[in-house]
Amino acid sequence: MQRPRRTWLALGLVSVLLVGHGTARAQAFYFGHDLSYANQMEDCGATFKEGGVEKDIYRIFSDHGTNLVRLRLWVDPTWQRQLQQPPGVKPQYSDLADVREAIARAKAAGMQVLLDFHYSDFWADPGRQVIPARWRSVAHNLEALKDSVYAYTYAVLTTLDREGLMPEIVQVGNENNSGILIHADMDENYNGINPVDWRWSRHAQLFNAAIRAVRDAGAAGSVMPKIALHYAGLNGSVQHFQRLISLGVTDFDIMGLSYYYAFHGGSIAELGATIRELVDRFPDYQIMVLETAYPWTSRNYDALGNLLNTQDPDYYPFSPEMQRTYMVDLTRTVIQAGGKGVVFWEPDWVSTPCRTPWGQGSSFEHVAFFEPGTYNLIANGGIGWTHREWYADLLTTGEAITPETPVLLEAVYPVPFRNRLTVTYRLVRPQQVTVQVLDVLGRIVATLSTGRQPAGLHRLFWQPAALPTGRYLLRVQTSDRTESRWLFYIPE
Repeated sequence: MQRPRRTWLALGLVSVLLVGHGTARAQAFYFGHDLSYANQMEDCGATFKEGGVEKDIYRIFSDHGTNLVRLRLWVDPTWQRQLQQPPGVKPQYSDLADVREAIARAKAAGMQVLLDFHYSDFWADPGRQVIPARWRSVAHNLEALKDSVYAYTYAVLTTLDREGLMPEIVQVGNENNSGILIHADMDENYNGINPVDWRWSRHAQLFNAAIRAVRDAGAAGSVMPKIALHYAGLNGSVQHFQRLISLGVTDFDIMGLSYYYAFHGGSIAELGATIRELVDRFPDYQIMVLETAYPWTSRNYDALGNLLNTQDPDYYPFSPEMQRTYMVDLTRTVIQAGGKGVVFWEPDWVSTPCRTPWGQGSSFEHVAFFEPGTYNLIANGGIGWTHREWYADLLTTGEAITPETPVLLEAVYPVPFRNRLTVTYRLVRPQQVTVQVLDVLGRIVATLSTGRQPAGLHRLFWQPAALPTGRYLLRVQTSDRTESRWLFYIPE
């Protein structure tokens, strides 16, 4: 049985819509990047740059339109201590201490956060769901394991909330095609071994324990996060979520997919068809692509083999421009199919002297958005997929146009701002309208238009004389005090 539909009241920003106290901020669409490696890459010697100038990596992504940062969380990733890393590298990453730092940096750059609980000390994926070492003693005791999941989830979230770091979205598990918390041990090659129980009735209880902890932490805290569940691939995704719902796992918000052409096959059009089917079958849930990526080259820049090598026949040969084109086409398809977000996996995993369990370097330097060796942003590459001009005809506030909705911002682009800003908005009846630009302190820095305007679509263009780099808010106000807002950027 599906859960009752939850209604979210949109009150504020179009790019970041504010929602009533105690609930997570809603998004018109999530343009996301997984930056789980960012802190470690810096410690490993990567100095990220844009235009040849050193720049905070979180600010780079924020300035190019990223509004969601995804971060993985492992319980006790002590296996990292066995790797021989260069001086200055911490013993472990993607633990709670690292996540706290990453969330603080992401939020300081104006982005929301999706926290991905792997419920493991290592990567969790369709074939590997290893119970954390601290819970091994209760691996065969379902009630005790459920208590451990609940207590851990609640403790993490309440700790983050006390520091103003509550994530807007919590992902319960990672790529859980085969279930959750399955393997009792991990061998020397990091493979999950000695499965405890494959029954989905067991998995459902563990999912619900984690979900209950998120809801309880949200109710006691400042933000009620949305909850996402995660499936890797297209085939079987509908059946996976239907099975969970039929077993009583219903109190979540987002059905998330991983989609990599190299791993899962299927065209972008097939991805769109899968999302449409999920939207039609499960109208009470949002659908997101929580992981995807596409390379810009087939070259390997270090001794560690590349993970993604297969070209989509519709998008070849590899190039930075083709990487951007692929991601724009994929994202447009997701929006048109009714999806609510896309997250690019690890555009920050560059090649450094640091080691992984499988060797030194990166398996993703041919996918990451930075030049190998220089760590300078590839300006014509994948970073551009989040620029809003590619989606100006598709993006709206998500609000319904009714007689009670007298103004609706439809598009503000390009983001980040370059030379001329284009603003389009729609009035459903004649109104006195004022269009203004505000800085981060709420001060009016420009008035673009004012006066009585007829119903219909309006478009205006703005070329500022001189404004400092940074974040600005475009505000459209009407005579009956209705307003619509859009966040945009003026880059360096």
